[in-house]
Amino acid sequence: MSSSAVDVSVVRRRLTLMELSRYGPVIGLIGLYVAFTLLNDRFLTVQNQVNVLQQVSIIGIMAIGVTFPILCAEIDLSIAQVMEVAGLTMATLAVGARLFEGSALPVPAAILGGLLLAAAFGTLSGYVTARFGVPSFMTTLAVLFLADGLGLIVSGNRPIIGLPASLTGVGGSRVFGFPSIVIVFAVLLVLSQLLLSYTRFGLYIYAVGGDRTAAERMGIDVMTVRMGTLVISSLFAAVAGLVTLGRIGSAVPTMGAGLLLPPIAAVILGGADLFGGSGNMVGTLVGVLILGVLQNGLNLLGVDPAGQLVAQGIVLMLAVLANVLGRD
Repeated sequence: MSSSAVDVSVVRRRLTLMELSRYGPVIGLIGLYVAFTLLNDRFLTVQNQVNVLQQVSIIGIMAIGVTFPILCAEIDLSIAQVMEVAGLTMATLAVGARLFEGSALPVPAAILGGLLLAAAFGTLSGYVTARFGVPSFMTTLAVLFLADGLGLIVSGNRPIIGLPASLTGVGGSRVFGFPSIVIVFAVLLVLSQLLLSYTRFGLYIYAVGGDRTAAERMGIDVMTVRMGTLVISSLFAAVAGLVTLGRIGSAVPTMGAGLLLPPIAAVILGGADLFGGSGNMVGTLVGVLILGVLQNGLNLLGVDPAGQLVAQGIVLMLAVLANVLGRD
C-alpha cells in the first residue's frame, strides 16, 4: 500500500515537472505581459508592440536557424560572426568597396554571394562534426574565429556606407505600413515550422536528436542530417545579416557583437530540450518574445542595462532548470 502511494507521488511529481517544462514559457510570457501592462500604460500600445517585434526580429531570425541544430543535439556558436561576415560581404559586393574595390555586383548577386559564403561555413563545421565526430561546440567555435577574421579582411575593418536602397530595403522598408524586417521574421518562422512538421527531413532531425543510434538503425543518413542543420543555421545567420543592413543603414565590422547568446537563450527559453529531440518554432517564438518583452518593459520602467542583464540571467536560469527537471 505504501509502495503504491509512493509510486503515485512520483508520477504526479513527474507530470507536474513535465507540464512546467512544456507550458512554463507561455505562462511566463503571459505573466510578463500582465505585469508590464499594469506597471506602465504605454507598454500595451500598438506602436510599442510593433517596436518589440522590430527589436527582436534579428535575434528571432538567428534563433530560428539555431533551433535546427539544437533539435539535432548540436550547437552553433558561430552564428553572430557568420551573420557579420555575410552582411559585410553582401555590402562590399553591392557597392564594390574594400576587398572588392571596383567590382560592384547587382544586389541579387551580392546577396547570393553572402548566402553562399555562410553556407560554406556551415558546411565546413557540419562536415567536420558529422564525419569525424568532433563536437559541434568546437567546430563552430573554430568557424567563429574564421568568420570573424574574414569579416575584418572583407571590410578592411571599416564601415561600408552608401548601400543601394534595394539592399537595405529588405530589412529597412515598410510594407503597407508594417516593418519589412518583422515580415521576413514571420515568414521564415512559418516556413521553418512547416519544414519541421511536414517534411521527412524535419522528422529525421527529431529522430537524430532523440536517439542517434536508433536513427542510424532506421536507415537515416545521420551525417547528412547533422551537417544540414548547421548549414541551415548559417544560412539564417546570413539572412539576419541582410536585414541588419536595412536596420542600421550600413555594414559595420562589429554588427554581430552581442548576438551570439541571445538567440540560443531564446531557443532554451522556448522550451527546446537541451539534449535534442524536442522543441518547435512556436516555442522559439515564445522565447524570443520573452527576451524582447522583458527588455522593453524594463526600459519603460527605467531599469538600467545592468539590471536588465540580471533579470535576463534569472529568467534564463529558471528556464534551464525547468528544462532539465522536465527531462528527468
